[in-house]
Amino acid sequence: MPKSIIAPCVLLALITLQACTTGGVQDGGVKPGEPGRLVIIGGALQADNTTVYEAVMEARAGDGPLCVIPTASSDPAESMAGTVQKLAGYAGAGSVKGILISTEDPARAQDPSVVAALAACSGFYFTGGSQRRIVDVFLPAGDTTEAYRAIMQRWQEGAVVAGSSAGAAMMSRVMISGGSSAEAIADGVTRDRDTDGVWIRQGMGFFEPFLDQHFLARGRIGRLLISAIQTDLPQVGLGIDENTALIVDGDSAVVVGASGVIVVDGRTARRISAHRASGLTVSLAGAGDVIDLRTLEIRVRSDKGAVPIVDSSVELPEDLFERWAFLHLVAGLARSSAQEATFDLSSATLRVVKDAGFSASMVESTGGVEMTPMGLS
Repeated sequence: MPKSIIAPCVLLALITLQACTTGGVQDGGVKPGEPGRLVIIGGALQADNTTVYEAVMEARAGDGPLCVIPTASSDPAESMAGTVQKLAGYAGAGSVKGILISTEDPARAQDPSVVAALAACSGFYFTGGSQRRIVDVFLPAGDTTEAYRAIMQRWQEGAVVAGSSAGAAMMSRVMISGGSSAEAIADGVTRDRDTDGVWIRQGMGFFEPFLDQHFLARGRIGRLLISAIQTDLPQVGLGIDENTALIVDGDSAVVVGASGVIVVDGRTARRISAHRASGLTVSLAGAGDVIDLRTLEIRVRSDKGAVPIVDSSVELPEDLFERWAFLHLVAGLARSSAQEATFDLSSATLRVVKDAGFSASMVESTGGVEMTPMGLS
């Protein structure tokens, strides 16, 4: 046990860049009578990311349209129109429909004609913006609306639910609604949007673990670490990077797209105080990897090879919460014989340590985001 974990200011993350088994990616599909697929997109989805769009299209249920819900957007009408056009390029003309439900007219979430339209959808696509707008409209003051019940009913019947950025974050049962990594480390968790810290509130309830988006691009590791060590909240979190999606079919989730998904497991962490702990496990699942959502075991895509050790040390970013900094740290540790990296923050020390089972794999040494290995796991 490292001596430093006895200090009350220490937060330790054990990095495991690969889980225990390897194998090919399999499409779990959706069995009759089970909830539909979730396509959880980390934001900044590019129009040519065919794999993600096709994951949405192939999971529609029934003959109705795929329905775009622009509630998160500050300009919902414009967001809805653009998203409908983009999705129609994959689904075909007339196969995508926008349903305007916004904070400007929240009563539409109780309108019988709107509810009937939702009940006829083959799937749903929530746009980006602010996840709090979605919850404020569909679950005002924690009460369910008719629109919310219609969407949940269709999902339970097998319809796909997809969302990008805010449309991804809202899927958690308890969601991260705001706050930076630095605020999370300094002030912990808050249930009040006017208080510093990582803001936690009720989500839409499609997914049990925490979800975070734009994850590596925006340096959000700190807020997921702090969220996952709260004993009264879900102690597992998944951070999905930009132009990347987590495709969830039942208890199996596949990573697709340009980057990866960070998995934070705080279930066995040793808590020191309200927002200090040691022994969290952090893994990176790359494109093509499959995550078992019951065990958090990651089955690495079968065509990946080991990342070669080429350095004896790792270059540390000045600010671990800057854009892409955590990804570069992870890639540096993968290529290095160094066993740990330590960061002195304003109110804490964060140590990232290779676990006993550490290994790293990739498809190619180049070609990934930010000049990192392609498919890094």
